[in-house]
Amino acid sequence: MGERLRILHLPNTLSKKSGIMSFIMNYYRAIDKDKIQFDFLVFDTDEDSYKEEIIKLGGRVYSISRVASKNPFFIQKEINKFFNKHKNEYKVIHYHAISIWHLALNIAKKHGIKHRISHSHATMYSDNKLSAIRNRMLISQMKKNANHYFACSEAAGRFLYGENILNDGKVNIINNAVDCSKFKYDKIKRDKIRKELGVENELLIGHVGRFNEQKNHLFLIAIFKYILQKEPNTKLILVGEGPLREAVEEKIEILKIKNNVTILGKRNDVADILCAVDIFLLPSLFEGLPFVGVEAQASGLPIVLSESITKEIGLNNYTFISLEASIESWANKILSLNYKIDRNTSYRKIMEEGFDIYKESFKLEKMYLEMR
Repeated sequence: MGERLRILHLPNTLSKKSGIMSFIMNYYRAIDKDKIQFDFLVFDTDEDSYKEEIIKLGGRVYSISRVASKNPFFIQKEINKFFNKHKNEYKVIHYHAISIWHLALNIAKKHGIKHRISHSHATMYSDNKLSAIRNRMLISQMKKNANHYFACSEAAGRFLYGENILNDGKVNIINNAVDCSKFKYDKIKRDKIRKELGVENELLIGHVGRFNEQKNHLFLIAIFKYILQKEPNTKLILVGEGPLREAVEEKIEILKIKNNVTILGKRNDVADILCAVDIFLLPSLFEGLPFVGVEAQASGLPIVLSESITKEIGLNNYTFISLEASIESWANKILSLNYKIDRNTSYRKIMEEGFDIYKESFKLEKMYLEMR
């Protein structure tokens, strides 16, 4: 057996709230660690991070002070210092976020790092206007200094790299794969969670996502209010945390639907919760290819998504609706769905569609090893 190939990943954060880190960790857990190891260069690590798990899996975590993120000259100095010390340890760096981190690609290139991967995880620069303007300016340099292009979907690849690079076949689509068997429908888990929630025969609508502008919670709440007017025997659960949680809670109070809505906050049993749900809503303003959409479909849920989300997420029992459509249209479509269906084999369908983490991690492993 040859020496392990160490891949240096550059996300912005190791936080468990990060979708990018969910992607990396799904692949890291499944990849053959006798052949490949993941290391990480990040800004100061958050308290609720994957750092401990990374170390247990054999990875190494290097950090640069978050002060650097505000100062391009400081970050250049720190990254140069890092590669002066570690450049002989890496043949591959894998860059994941449109941010000031793009400087690392150029610096790595100057230090002779042969393989520099850029990875597109979204279809918008940011949901923050100032960050979007900044990130748009960083794109050209990032594309210039990367020499491998990855994306979670064709839409994400087209967005970041452009039509020509995508059509030339230069973009590798790396699916946001999950452990599909973990999300297999389970009637026992369903009954347990519904009992905990005080849900019996009610229609239970669910959403999982960070409380931020991108996920469009206020629109979701407005849809649910209309649903209640037509079908009072309905409940909604929201899983997640985030800066807009208080605004969502205020909206629920104003609409007087508090008795029908439960905010569960951060949960570690999302797979079990999905078993309890009847219909899943994802009215996001934008996405790359959302993990939770894959997970919900693996659980066999009918899923209703906004048309702003890449169509590649449509894998099993899905419906797309325009965000320009009326709240009434959304509500009527949701209430017309047949949710009393056999969900037991749905996870197999999602595996067959190319979203099984064990098969997909083998493909990524092969790509990495070809860069040795």
